[in-house]
Amino acid sequence: MIYTHHGIDIKQYPIVQEYLKTYKAQLQQRATKQEWYELQQPQFNYSVFFDGPKIVLPDIATEPRFAYDEMGYYGATTIFFIPLKDLYLLGLLNSKLGFAYFKETCAALEGKNEVYYRFKRQYLQNFPVHNINFSDPAEKAAHDKMVSLVERMLELHRRSARTPQEKEMIQREIESTDGAIDALVYELYGLTGEEIEIVEGRR
Repeated sequence: MIYTHHGIDIKQYPIVQEYLKTYKAQLQQRATKQEWYELQQPQFNYSVFFDGPKIVLPDIATEPRFAYDEMGYYGATTIFFIPLKDLYLLGLLNSKLGFAYFKETCAALEGKNEVYYRFKRQYLQNFPVHNINFSDPAEKAAHDKMVSLVERMLELHRRSARTPQEKEMIQREIESTDGAIDALVYELYGLTGEEIEIVEGRR
């Protein structure tokens, strides 16, 4: 991706400059106040959020697919992000309870065999986050446990399996960790056994 914001010193990037020269005539035609090689609306003020740690998500998905990016990736127009380094929130968003909320809240597109949900801002902004009271030792412990479980999940997804047995073992650990996250979310929100069955589609 070429991100030539206003005021960039293009001479520092000679390869990019040579590449863009191929399209200089077209770029000059659409240039207004910026230099011919600069983007018209680079949204430079947002770059600090792209560069920093964030939770990223696709615009459309069959289930919650919130991911954590600490590498400073820039997403395309079909990717949204929450500019926070918050693994606790990441655990809530990807939980079964989170999915139950999104099923009820998000606009849905009917596919051939699946339902595709729109994870747009208006559907996410009222997500009922359980705010932690850090002065309460039990609440703080629950928060820290969630962060630890999410860190574990991220580490498991980074692992590469060399054999089918290793792949199966990693998958079992992922499922176990996922279950522990869901159990903790149910506890945080005070769900009863019957409510859990409804969330998990067993009732």
